[in-house]
Amino acid sequence: MQTETLNGDSPSIEVILATLCYLMSRYATSPKIDIAMAVSHHFRLLHEHPECSSQILQDVGRRMSIQWESLSKKADIFQNSCQPVH
Repeated sequence: MQTETLNGDSPSIEVILATLCYLMSRYATSPKIDIAMAVSHHFRLLHEHPECSSQILQDVGRRMSIQWESLSKKADIFQNSCQPVH
């Protein structure tokens, strides 16, 4: 079983899921825009993965990618509005 990449292009589903767990736990302790964007990206990778035959995982990947992208945009707006004007 290949666990790192498929044909050198895409990480395996296992790697994507492990990375999502790591990123979301990092976000819980340090909520930063770049982490939220990485979470969104990895959910999109899961949704679009050529070997993801589970309709449930595809749907979760699609929905969560949208939700985390929205979260990162809201955090970016909030962060930019809190910066002092010079």
